[in-house]
Amino acid sequence: MNRGLSEFKLDLGDVGRIPTSYHLQDQLLTARDPLILPGAFLKWYELRRSDELIPECLINEAQALVTEEIANYRIAVDHGVGFVVLQYGKPKTSLIVGSWHEDQEFRETHYTRDLLAGTPFTRTEVTADADVWNLAPLWQERQSWTRYLFSSSQNETGSSYLREFLSSAV
Repeated sequence: MNRGLSEFKLDLGDVGRIPTSYHLQDQLLTARDPLILPGAFLKWYELRRSDELIPECLINEAQALVTEEIANYRIAVDHGVGFVVLQYGKPKTSLIVGSWHEDQEFRETHYTRDLLAGTPFTRTEVTADADVWNLAPLWQERQSWTRYLFSSSQNETGSSYLREFLSSAV
């Protein structure tokens, strides 16, 4: 017998209660010039609070790291396309490099950097760990890639994939 939702009782107690002191704040997602490497075209996104700017030296460091990781085959860019999300935060800044594998599969490589400790970007093993702000560029890229896969003229749509970016408050 299937009981209706109105009969279902669930008590989560303190699980999932958000402290009253917490205040969610939108972040600004900005598409910048892509990172174009031999054999790879990576869309570049930056994610930050609207009242902060990402230091140019940090952007340069992140781009140099991605360039080196791809050149040394530590990041595979199978179809030659993907994207990067540099999320600026204090004290932790994160870097996600995403690429498409075997048509519909998505691979992510994660790095973090502790700005207070002054450590360099370090590769981290993360499984399905995305915050509410990272979901926006991930969804944008998923939509853009599936439009490409469903298209009948992939040569034309492939170039449109490369031109589709998202810049928005998220």
